[in-house]
Amino acid sequence: MRAIAIMNNKGGVGKTVTAINLADILANDYKQRVVLVDCDGQANLTGFFLPGEDMDTVTTADVLTGDCEQVWSDNLLPLGERLQLLPSSSGLYDLDLSAIKDGVGAPERMIDFVSAAREDGDADWMIFDCPPGYTLASVAALLSVDEVLIPVTADKFSIDGVLAVAQQARKLTTTRPGLRVRALLTQVRRSDIVTEAENALERMRVEVYRAKIRRTDKVPESTVTLLPLRKYSPGSSACQDYRALALELMMEREG
Repeated sequence: MRAIAIMNNKGGVGKTVTAINLADILANDYKQRVVLVDCDGQANLTGFFLPGEDMDTVTTADVLTGDCEQVWSDNLLPLGERLQLLPSSSGLYDLDLSAIKDGVGAPERMIDFVSAAREDGDADWMIFDCPPGYTLASVAALLSVDEVLIPVTADKFSIDGVLAVAQQARKLTTTRPGLRVRALLTQVRRSDIVTEAENALERMRVEVYRAKIRRTDKVPESTVTLLPLRKYSPGSSACQDYRALALELMMEREG
């Protein structure tokens, strides 16, 4: 199983959109078994797949506190034949406050959750959708994954966010040897600006995915309709680009 955390300290760069569409394409185009983990207290990822539902179910916060089912897969909600979700809730905010006040926090429980999934062999990918900044859940994700995918737009603030995440990830190399950090350029419009952004990232010694996600109105439209791009606009440039990203990851995994 390959575990990926999608992170950037800056909002609005396409973290949740990337989690949705990468997971959907891996599950449907490549028949991969994918687990999505919503680490954001805003629960946008959860709301996309389960809109308006008042769920009495296990959430990411419960996994972090240990108040969850013993078998890792019993905590997941099915979204399709090969796609499952560990949902989020506002309980993550309460957990962050508790960690600050009382020193409560157990990223090790998330590490154990991911390790159990690896050993069980019932998932091919686990994708964490992380909030901006370092919350208890996002740090737990960083400590659990094989790779950090940092969506970045071609602007200074977004690129600065890449540097912050990359530096934090590198500090974890003693506990996560081999952790790979890569940037994914999103909302791309002009090739010259993209080249400048790639050069800036190269100076930071941050790898960049070959795939780049082009800007299109189909992306925000798809979030309103609550449909992944593969269903909402399969011919759109962004859908083609997310397919290129999934192919890039699959080729690396198989190679």
